[in-house]
Amino acid sequence: MSHIRAVIIAAAAGLLLTLGACSDSTGTAPDTAKTAPATPEAEPDPAEDTADEAVAAETAQLPDLTGETLQAAQDAAQAAGFYGLTSSDATGASRMQLLDRNWQVCAQAPAAGSHPTDTVVDFSTVKIEESCP
Repeated sequence: MSHIRAVIIAAAAGLLLTLGACSDSTGTAPDTAKTAPATPEAEPDPAEDTADEAVAAETAQLPDLTGETLQAAQDAAQAAGFYGLTSSDATGASRMQLLDRNWQVCAQAPAAGSHPTDTVVDFSTVKIEESCP
């Protein structure tokens, strides 16, 4: 039993010595940010700014996809440049649209028209054999 205590004490002492070697005279770890050489800030590239603006300003024409199957509506929206797509159950029953071909689009938000391509398009759907609310 005393052998195990001696091993534990020795391990703890070694750990304390190791931690002590990592700290400065205040007992805290050295701040490498203070000692690291300063790097000059790069000048912003004007070409990157205009490229960012072009991406942010990119718009496309979102077609009216009501009446289409959910699969066809998703395909058409993606073909128009809209990739943020979501769908929900128009009845409010919160059913999941597992087979997109079995659902029809009752409404879409935003409506058809010109929109930024990063706009999320939400399709409100019901099963094909059901009527839109």
